[in-house]
Amino acid sequence: MSAMLEIKNLSTEFSTDNGTVQAVRDVSFEVQKGEILGIVGESGSGKSQTMFSVMGLLAGNGRVATGEILLDGKNISPLAFKSEKEYEDTMSDIRGNDMAMIFQDPMTFLNPVLTIETQLTEPILNHNNVSKAEARQRAIELMAKVGIPSPESRIKQYPHQFSGGMRQRIIIAIALACNPKLIIADEPTTALDVTIQAQVLDLISGLRDELDSSIIMITHDLGVVASLCDRIAIMYGGKIVEIGTADEIFYNPQHPYTKGLLSCIANPEDKEKKELHPIPGSPPDLLNLGDWCPFVDRCEKAMKVCKMKMPSQEVYSDTHQASCWLSHPLAKEGKGE
Repeated sequence: MSAMLEIKNLSTEFSTDNGTVQAVRDVSFEVQKGEILGIVGESGSGKSQTMFSVMGLLAGNGRVATGEILLDGKNISPLAFKSEKEYEDTMSDIRGNDMAMIFQDPMTFLNPVLTIETQLTEPILNHNNVSKAEARQRAIELMAKVGIPSPESRIKQYPHQFSGGMRQRIIIAIALACNPKLIIADEPTTALDVTIQAQVLDLISGLRDELDSSIIMITHDLGVVASLCDRIAIMYGGKIVEIGTADEIFYNPQHPYTKGLLSCIANPEDKEKKELHPIPGSPPDLLNLGDWCPFVDRCEKAMKVCKMKMPSQEVYSDTHQASCWLSHPLAKEGKGE
């Protein structure tokens, strides 16, 4: 397999009146062709900002400070372009065509005064040399593909005439308009009930098989990605603290934060009624991050070294790595402080 997306040492910052927010800090990972990667972490861990950096959708006060972003081998980091205009022109061609994003709030993304037809045909007309009639037919086919009944009549309706689950399906249809190689789903099931949530996740999973697209699933809930993702990356404090296959993350977690997230999930197959244990404390202030483990203030097993230096990445297998001082040989021998 070859990488569809490769991120190398990505750091993203936001300038504020109170200082610089380090939203993404030296993040590196790959997404293989046809793979589903889950990125999991609490709100403020850097999940969405990592992907907004990839899509070139950062707020006006944000910038990619360091790193490379390679999409199918092409460097699309803003740092790789001679001018902002050259970058924006390139990204306008890539967004929607080569990669697309499924946003978490349909009512924010969809324009309430435009019909579904207008919003669905726009990316088709922008990226393909087709007539309006051909674009409309493609839009109807997309609506049918994502499970919207009577698409021929409903395409003329407005977003408020659809349920929450149906609006989310419209968002997915827009993302699929030009058969992108990479689909980024930013917490697409957050506002949905569990039944509709399961349907949307099944739909996203089916897209990988049908289109052979790579998919990145962003979520704060490990339970959402349990049966969907091939690999899972755990983010905290703007960094990836652990990454591995779904089996490695669920059955052999190494980082205390990963273990903490798993302790918050109820297992319906567990015959014993175990008490859930939420992670104490709050995520770190991204304005005041030091060069040490970002989880140190919430970790029950924190040692002195955790507050002094950022842990190195320990390799457990070809697919499993974690950054934690507890994995150091001295800590395993009980000599850590």
